[in-house]
Amino acid sequence: MTLTNQYFIVLNFTFPKSDLVYLNLANNDIYTIKDSVFQNLQKLEVLILSHNDLELMSPNALKGVYMPERYEPLKCLKELRLDHNRLHTLNTDLFEHTTDLEILDLSYNPFTVIDYSTVIAIDTLINLKELYLAYTQISTLPELILHTPLNLRVLDLSGNPMDIVPATLKNSHNLTTLFLNDTNFVNLTKANGFPLLPSLKVLYMCHLTNVERIEKEALGGLPNLEELYISDNIKLNYIDGFSLALIDKENDGTIRPFIKKLHLRNNKIAFLEGDFLARWDALIELDLGMNPWTCECENQWMVDDLMPIYLKIEKEKASLLGCQAPIEMVGYTFAELYERKYNMRCLDAYGAEPENDAALLVGVLAGILIAIPLILFGIYAYQRKWFGLLSMCDSSPAAYSRRFYKSTRDEDF
Repeated sequence: MTLTNQYFIVLNFTFPKSDLVYLNLANNDIYTIKDSVFQNLQKLEVLILSHNDLELMSPNALKGVYMPERYEPLKCLKELRLDHNRLHTLNTDLFEHTTDLEILDLSYNPFTVIDYSTVIAIDTLINLKELYLAYTQISTLPELILHTPLNLRVLDLSGNPMDIVPATLKNSHNLTTLFLNDTNFVNLTKANGFPLLPSLKVLYMCHLTNVERIEKEALGGLPNLEELYISDNIKLNYIDGFSLALIDKENDGTIRPFIKKLHLRNNKIAFLEGDFLARWDALIELDLGMNPWTCECENQWMVDDLMPIYLKIEKEKASLLGCQAPIEMVGYTFAELYERKYNMRCLDAYGAEPENDAALLVGVLAGILIAIPLILFGIYAYQRKWFGLLSMCDSSPAAYSRRFYKSTRDEDF
């Protein structure tokens, strides 16, 4: 049943007995829910209270009917959506009647901080599998919030003012999917990067407007990562070849995840090191589009080794991957260069780009071509003594004597 945009404002009635499994009460301006409103909906699995005006919720609002083995439960409720309300905190006993919840959405509530009572409330949900805390204005996670939910698989922290990866993540047990989109990360390093998360398989870090670099071992705590989404980051221009590596100093080796899906679309990446992934041929999805790729020898491996893989798994996207620099390569695609077995040139030791010096070189050449005949003409003219006026400036004794002597063609010796 969907009862949206009905403007209930106050839920002060009790639903009749029903076999409802889905109830949507979004967009109703509800700010108060009386006790036992849902107690007769004992088969209810999904309850949506999104986009309302809830500031506080009483535990009794979710109270069910009497059962000897459990405390008046809504025994079938698995999913509760409380996003887009005005919640600042949760009552410690809010979920005492809904202990079997598996999905809890608290996104877009102005929590600012996750206080102690909210932590206690969430920790009662031992069967919780998905927790959504996106855009709740929190800058970090409390130390023990992830300790009790042993089955938590999905965590969304997107849109929060976090400038480092929360160290609390290390307390998770079976976390497989993590959303960190639209946060305040600047540079990710080993020091402020990911703690060891052996269970994590999927990571989203998109729309990070401040991030510029992902440094060595910043993602090294994710040895079993399978899907990596780092897209639409308008300042990201560098990803270290060892950013995914966990360096084992004792054995002088590295541990790298076997990534299956890699999305690096719409960043500012010009170069990418070939050893960024352990095995590029293990990919089943790849998107490198809308980056200012430079077609120089540092990216030669992309032409020789990556393009046959890319063309095989994502032919359309691979065919559109183009050169943005240097200027003489603009308009070429990596697929064309691969077909031609093209070897891209390298910058010199100082990073000079002679193609930008064309006007200067033409000018120098023109000057040389003009200067050579002028110099030759000057030498010839001097030998023929066409510059008599210059002798007036000559103060040598020979010049003085020559002023009183002028040779003639008829003079006999």
